[in-house]
Amino acid sequence: MTIADIEFEMNIHDVAEKDISEIIEICKKSGFSMESIDEELQKRGYSKIFTVDYDEMSDEDYDEDYDDEEWED
Repeated sequence: MTIADIEFEMNIHDVAEKDISEIIEICKKSGFSMESIDEELQKRGYSKIFTVDYDEMSDEDYDEDYDDEEWED
């Protein structure tokens, strides 16, 4: 994932431009990892964008529209 990709993802998730710039600068100094970017986002009050913690997900987070019958032969 490039810096442009990371910026794009944060933009479409309504992260403020100032926060995006600060997070990118932090990552340039300490290195890019999806976990560290999500930690910085959470420090600023945003939800995670780049990582998923499946243990924290509830049943409601999964797609309820999935229909097993669609896959029957």
